[in-house]
Amino acid sequence: MWKAFLPLIRPFLKTPEKGAATSVYLASSPEAEGITGEYFAGSKPTTSSPASHDTATAARLWQVSVDLVARAAGV
Repeated sequence: MWKAFLPLIRPFLKTPEKGAATSVYLASSPEAEGITGEYFAGSKPTTSSPASHDTATAARLWQVSVDLVARAAGV
């Protein structure tokens, strides 16, 4: 079903090369050497969304992840 929508959303999607550009930059650029704990978009440091700083949501996500991994492992 999603294949029917692909032509409509394709203009909004990044190519694999563009999607990987920031990761490749951070892994290989001397300018990025030693930078840690930063959020990057478009190969530039930027501020992450306010939701990314919500510790209650982060704790819930962690617990859901633990539960799903335990379920998959049969624990």
